[in-house]
Amino acid sequence: MVIWIIGKSGSGKTFFSQNLIKFLKRKKIRNIFWIDGDKFRRKYSKDLGYTLVDRKKNSKRIQSLCLSKEKSKIVITSILSLFKDHQRQNKKKFSNYIQIYIKAETKSLLKRNIRKVYSNSKNVVGVDIKFPEPYKSNYVIKNNFDRKFLKTSKKIYKDIHERIFKIGKTKHKKQISK
Repeated sequence: MVIWIIGKSGSGKTFFSQNLIKFLKRKKIRNIFWIDGDKFRRKYSKDLGYTLVDRKKNSKRIQSLCLSKEKSKIVITSILSLFKDHQRQNKKKFSNYIQIYIKAETKSLLKRNIRKVYSNSKNVVGVDIKFPEPYKSNYVIKNNFDRKFLKTSKKIYKDIHERIFKIGKTKHKKQISK
């Protein structure tokens, strides 16, 4: 399974991912592989900048890593994911795919600017580069940085857990019937 979490910088992707992982581990799900876009870029894409061309290459690298891990792991990615064509491909490539869009207003992100992404930088998504609405997300969570975001997130964690449980049951039945 691949859980692809999309949003602008500072929208809450990492926060959501970390809490989803904690929730799943409490439910005894251990085979989790997390790809954080910022960490991935520092480790595997040092050769790339922040142009649209480089961002597309980085996204393709993340897709490839997800593809290599999805059969044995629950892969959680938290990335900007600007490209609708990649999102469409994900729906075809991955056998079990969930796309979550964490929607936050640019005005709020500029005001918060926790990691200083929006200060004196070029090629900033949401400022210099348009952030397109993602293609057919399974879930859209509006993040106004309040309790409602946390409440909605918890509902989604439960939905994801149920989906993982159903997939596990199906795999188990297939193995028994062979």
